[in-house]
Amino acid sequence: MASLNTLRTRGGVIVSIVIGLALFAFLFGEYAPTGNNSAGSGQLEIGEINGATIEYPEYSSTENTFSNIVKVMSNKNTLSSQEQIQAQDMAWESLILKHSYQPGFDALGIALGDYEIVDMVSGAYVSPVVSSYFIDRETGLFNPMLIKSTLSRVGIDQRATITWGYLKQEMYNQRQMSKYINLITKGSFITDLEVANNVTTANSSYSANYISQNYSTIADSTVNISSSDIKSYYSKHENTFKQEEARDVEYVVFDLLPSTTDYEDAVVYINEIADEFKASDNPMRYATLNSTVDNKFYKRSELEDSIAINVFNNPDAMYGPILKGDKYTISRLSAMKNTPDTIGAKHILLANTDQKVADSIVALLKNGADFKALSDQFSTDAAAKRNGGDLGLFAPEQMIPEFSDACIAEKIGNAFSLTTDFGIHVIEVTKKTKPVTKAQIATITYNIEPSAETQQLVYGEASKFIASGSDSYDSFKTTATESALSKRVARIRNTDREMSGLNQARELIRWAFNQEEGAVSHIMEIDGDYVIAALTDVSEVGTKPIEEVIPSIRALLLIEKKAQILRDKMANASSLDAVASTIGAEVKELKDLKFNSFYIDSIGVEPKLIGAICGGAAKNTVSKPVDGANGVYLFNVNNVTIADDVTMKSERVLLEATSQNYLMERVTMALIESSKMVDMRIKFY
Repeated sequence: MASLNTLRTRGGVIVSIVIGLALFAFLFGEYAPTGNNSAGSGQLEIGEINGATIEYPEYSSTENTFSNIVKVMSNKNTLSSQEQIQAQDMAWESLILKHSYQPGFDALGIALGDYEIVDMVSGAYVSPVVSSYFIDRETGLFNPMLIKSTLSRVGIDQRATITWGYLKQEMYNQRQMSKYINLITKGSFITDLEVANNVTTANSSYSANYISQNYSTIADSTVNISSSDIKSYYSKHENTFKQEEARDVEYVVFDLLPSTTDYEDAVVYINEIADEFKASDNPMRYATLNSTVDNKFYKRSELEDSIAINVFNNPDAMYGPILKGDKYTISRLSAMKNTPDTIGAKHILLANTDQKVADSIVALLKNGADFKALSDQFSTDAAAKRNGGDLGLFAPEQMIPEFSDACIAEKIGNAFSLTTDFGIHVIEVTKKTKPVTKAQIATITYNIEPSAETQQLVYGEASKFIASGSDSYDSFKTTATESALSKRVARIRNTDREMSGLNQARELIRWAFNQEEGAVSHIMEIDGDYVIAALTDVSEVGTKPIEEVIPSIRALLLIEKKAQILRDKMANASSLDAVASTIGAEVKELKDLKFNSFYIDSIGVEPKLIGAICGGAAKNTVSKPVDGANGVYLFNVNNVTIADDVTMKSERVLLEATSQNYLMERVTMALIESSKMVDMRIKFY
């Protein structure tokens, strides 16, 4: 706790200059989380990036590096399945950077200077990599003093060394990518002509008369679509039918839920726990041994009414057991205390070795010395010094406990010193609101889970399904129908981790990408249930075969030919009334239509019609036929109203922001496309 942001984590992100200079030596060490590339030829390929073959040894080495990083940063010896997936994705992204992005950045000369790196840690604009990691657990806000704590242990503590090495590299990568994107986006600008055109369009409202003929007025059977028509369309629009590698599966789920016996057993167990909990002399300790606990103190208004009534009206009572869904909850009052909601204080921060200096400052303050002058002279907390050492107002939980407790215990205006892990603080309390009674609640939760016997029964049902439905897709369908099981469907890619209805579906996805069409899976345990799947279709990278797209091409050609028929009926129109009487249509009216509209009342979504009417059509002139989404239209603009709601200035701001956002999105997509990645990790992971 060596700055304003440690004591009160709301507010800025500036770290002490002293800290920034002390960090400099740590910012330029070598750190390469990409593993080695020593795999020999002939090894199993796991992918391809920008023409470079990624072999299993290189990827495995990189993954191990990131697995260790995740373990260290999460303070765990083993990783959960989700954390392991995180490490795998981090490894793949690292290899993309190494083989695709980095060579281009180097060729362009995009790099970071030494002091720019320091500025990302201790400057006015801290890197988002840093600010998103060093978060105070209690407040959820960035705490720059956590950086100092980590850096003080670099080279001594393995966890701090690995953590900082990773963050430093990520910080560098993020800033380098940001520079590249800025290089592209800043090369784009909006011209005066574009702004003027958009202002005119935005301020214009159109009224028009129109007639329409829906495509459904022509029967499909009257339109001839030949095989040569389909082949010709397919040949001209082949790029439209590009496809990614994908698999279609159908699957059935055997829900693994607690049985009636499981609920009955849970009642017996929770009542035993409740009796022990009620008799315990230390509720919080008992809850800690049996559940996950929350040590925070709450005001009455911050608690659920049902709990607050028990705690504040009958503190010796126990709330529960209460069953909600499949979870039991039991609560007891653990402790109460009177504490202010808000505290105000000033502090001067000194090194841990400066106790004599602290004592002298306390004595001076008690004799009327100026706090600001002493803060300016002695404090090492640069952020607080800018306010004369004043920390303003804060809630007790926003500070480390020893600081808040000391402020609560001392009188307003009294100067005193306090030693914490961050140094010696000379403190003067400036304000304390009236103490409020707050309660600490000890809570035990218990989830009702299926017993081993229940699991065996459900697994037995799945085994019966496999026995009769695993020979082929046809037998899978038949068995599902006979078993009255609902089949679910999903289209999956090899990089997916989940699929419709299943969150932890990687095992099923890996199975699907390593099987032939028509295969039926073994029993898989996914999301706590048993799942059996059938692979119904295999799509490889490339162009869809014409056989697969004939229905969609036929539908498109039907619209095209119907549109031509309807256009011919509307051609050479002298007036809307004349055409309407000829084709049996009704002249209708549109009012207050604007170019940025996406929907027309009584018509629907018709962007082509909106564009034709609002895109500069001549007034009082019958238009050419417009092929819309639902039919063909003929219109006559009869009035244009010009307002002055949109100005050149506001429209330029909007266009520039839209342009920048679009470019950033396109740059990212272009980088991915140009990397020419082939991700085959599904074979192994």
